[in-house]
Amino acid sequence: MAYELVWEPDGVIKQFSGTVSAREFVEAVENTQGDFRFDDARYVINDFSLVTKHEITEDVLTEVAVLQYGAFASNPNCRVVFVTTDEQLAARVRNTPAVAGLVSYQTEVCPTVSAARDWLDSQPQLHLMSNVMGFRIN
Repeated sequence: MAYELVWEPDGVIKQFSGTVSAREFVEAVENTQGDFRFDDARYVINDFSLVTKHEITEDVLTEVAVLQYGAFASNPNCRVVFVTTDEQLAARVRNTPAVAGLVSYQTEVCPTVSAARDWLDSQPQLHLMSNVMGFRIN
């Protein structure tokens, strides 16, 4: 497995390493959003600092943007940070969701996990209401 999910009290770090396939990256997003802890997560840090090769294309980021668009409905109080010094990946992360018209989570790119945490700490706490309606069975 090219990633590990490390859950923290307020969010999760996805630590990627080695070669990351497109499928593994999408799987990591699905596993994160499918976890009950995601409902209360305030951040997701995608740490690519140990990645030597990846298949993260515009198409993959568009697929992830669609997944995030859906997750945003149940947890709108999350931010996403990518940790990378790969300028091509950083440009794709910044541009793809907006081009696809699927902007949901505020997303940032930082060169280190420390810088990602500093950026998250500098942001105001979000207090948005979920637009997922609960159903009651009588």
